[in-house]
Amino acid sequence: MNSEIKKRIFAQNEKCNGCRICELRCSFEHEKVFSPFLSRIQVIKNEVEGITIPKVCVICGKCIEACPEKAISKSPITGAIQIDKELCTGCKICVEACPFDVMRFNPEKNIAITCDLCDGDPQCVKYCPEEALHFKSAKEFAEYKRKDLDA
Repeated sequence: MNSEIKKRIFAQNEKCNGCRICELRCSFEHEKVFSPFLSRIQVIKNEVEGITIPKVCVICGKCIEACPEKAISKSPITGAIQIDKELCTGCKICVEACPFDVMRFNPEKNIAITCDLCDGDPQCVKYCPEEALHFKSAKEFAEYKRKDLDA
């Protein structure tokens, strides 16, 4: 599959109500606990502008470049960032390298964590009550936004 047509998660900040259900669903899917700290998606509240901003991996690859253990790669199936738990040493270099501040660290397991797109079925998108999260290719999302603006 061509990397240009692979899907990723896009957020519409203007639709997010800040409920953080996406964080809870994500942490439960991956860790079997409801903990925003262990979520791969983060909802940030911008008090100045009065908006909430869902933040998720944009698959830029900076973490892959930074990892000294070569524990991070892109899934050939989904295109998502994947972390090899056996190779990750917990050095946090990838966390520091992430320009979007979405690479996280699980101190209990001593490994980096980030969005893996739930193997192509992102639970945060599925459970967002406001439909602020979308799992689409860049082209599909641009078309969706254009139609949304025309409506």
